Amino acid sequence: MSLKIEFFYSKTCPYCPAAKKMLYELVKGLQDSYEVKEIDAWSKEGEPLTEQYGIQMVPTVVVNGVKCCEGITSRQQLVESFRARSILP
Repeated sequence: MSLKIEFFYSKTCPYCPAAKKMLYELVKGLQDSYEVKEIDAWSKEGEPLTEQYGIQMVPTVVVNGVKCCEGITSRQQLVESFRARSILP
């Protein structure tokens, strides 16, 4: 299975760097192929996608077009969200 992961962030968000690190640590162990695209949610490029997914806060993780986690989450919450979508065993 190929995963398209979109990580929405803001340059001014103090939590986004830690969330990004946590996301990359989690997905590097996946056996599926994946692509992570980092999107500045409030940039000219990011705003249409932010509206499309209904994103209201950062950091936000979208997997294959489905919003998984929005806002500050723990590693466990991210893992549970990925498991609920059969991304992790």
